[in-house]
Amino acid sequence: MFTLFKRRDFGDYVSDTFGFFRQTGKHYLKNYFTISGPLLLIMVVLSYFLFQVYFDFVLRFDRNGMDNSQYLENYLSNNFLVVVAVALFFFLFLVFMSMLSYAIPVIYFDLYDKHNGNSFSSKEILQQFKSRFGKILIFFLGTLFIITPLLILVFVVLILLCFILIGIPLLLFAIPTAFSWITLSFFEYLNTDKGLFSAYGQGFRSILSQYFPIVGSTMVIYIIIQITMSVFTMIPYMFGIVSMVSSTQNMEANGDAFSTFRIMMTIVMVISILMSYIMNNILMINQGLVYYSRIEHNENKSADHSIDLIGSE
Repeated sequence: MFTLFKRRDFGDYVSDTFGFFRQTGKHYLKNYFTISGPLLLIMVVLSYFLFQVYFDFVLRFDRNGMDNSQYLENYLSNNFLVVVAVALFFFLFLVFMSMLSYAIPVIYFDLYDKHNGNSFSSKEILQQFKSRFGKILIFFLGTLFIITPLLILVFVVLILLCFILIGIPLLLFAIPTAFSWITLSFFEYLNTDKGLFSAYGQGFRSILSQYFPIVGSTMVIYIIIQITMSVFTMIPYMFGIVSMVSSTQNMEANGDAFSTFRIMMTIVMVISILMSYIMNNILMINQGLVYYSRIEHNENKSADHSIDLIGSE
């Protein structure tokens, strides 16, 4: 079985992240897509239609100039309640989808630890999600209304510091630091009886105890994810650009070109959203390994687990 409780450094955080997927990735992804697959499909369909409407308006405005400047205003005034209802539903759906997507890795690791392996099903994961839904919701609300405004303030200051160059390296480190802090706090909050602010405090202390290995590995995984996502999105994007360029000399073909470009850009945006949810699992697994590694550093759990494994064998 994959070893959760292990003292890790920078290289271990990166290599063990992919090692986890090699050893038990099939079981993890099967459960992830079993639970969130239908919701991902709904999200793809909703995103496709919404982006189609968005790009249709943008291209309509771009081609016709100010003649259609009142198009959006008229549409919103005539369909205000529908637009608000759809926007609210889509927002709440994305929030729930995010809560589920972030909670699955945390619950999976906890069950993996309790079962000494992957001898559990998606039904157990769902049961744990339902039983912890209140804590998950509290953490998301706390992060949204307390932590996010603080982070926005910090990032504004760092962006201003970019004008004197010192803010550039600080900003590069601030992004993975913020992600690791929130994620490790989430693991701590769901897996212990600590309060919300105690979990935030423990998450911050965990990062400081091994800052450069944790933040550095997070940055490396993030870069790998962005490169992978660009491969999936660049092909339809380039196809749309080529269609636009090739038809600039043919006015009759411009309508088809804009239509093709709109479809391709919609596909790019939909793929980006879908892949961000799927690829986010890699980052969450990486942070899970950081969480259990810090427990090992503090509590030396591996000795107890070795004894348990001997008894189970």
